Amino acid sequence: MTHSVGNAPPRSGAPTHIYYFDVGVGDWEGRFTFRVTSWPRFRRTRVGLRNRALVVAMVLAQRLTGPPRLESTIVADPSAGAFGVADNVVRLSTFGVTLYLLKERYLLAPDGTSVTVEAHEQFGPVPGIVTRTFGYPAEIQPSGLGSTYHMPLLGSPWTATYEVGADRQSLAGQLVCDWARATENVRRIR
Repeated sequence: MTHSVGNAPPRSGAPTHIYYFDVGVGDWEGRFTFRVTSWPRFRRTRVGLRNRALVVAMVLAQRLTGPPRLESTIVADPSAGAFGVADNVVRLSTFGVTLYLLKERYLLAPDGTSVTVEAHEQFGPVPGIVTRTFGYPAEIQPSGLGSTYHMPLLGSPWTATYEVGADRQSLAGQLVCDWARATENVRRIR
């Protein structure tokens, strides 16, 4: 996650402002895990050859080198868009080599809980080889301390839920689909 312009406080008590502008802004670091929970369901699902290869590569890479490092930087602009905008760059790496790069823009809706996400992802260290651009919806919990994203990843619909720690310096996420589960555990480093 990244920094707000001047680390300004939220414009309001809206859940999206709390989540992105108050809590989310800054640099975060932690670990990412990925596992296939049902190989039979994965084999039956229609995800395409490229996504099958990416899943197998992710599973093998994690078995060989352990969970990748997750770095995230969120930069927020409360005055942009209809109700504010936040940008997030997420990088998964092992031994300094980028395995996955995700650039997201969160467009906050005036209702204070809805978010439209514009995303661009890259698998592997070489830009432009395995990339795509896509969008999806998200909702922020009324407390502003949790979120749910409905993401199309690896050829399947995923639901990602995140909970902010009581100290507001940690974030735990679970991403699930019919055949796999991933986790993200990060702490703010600045």
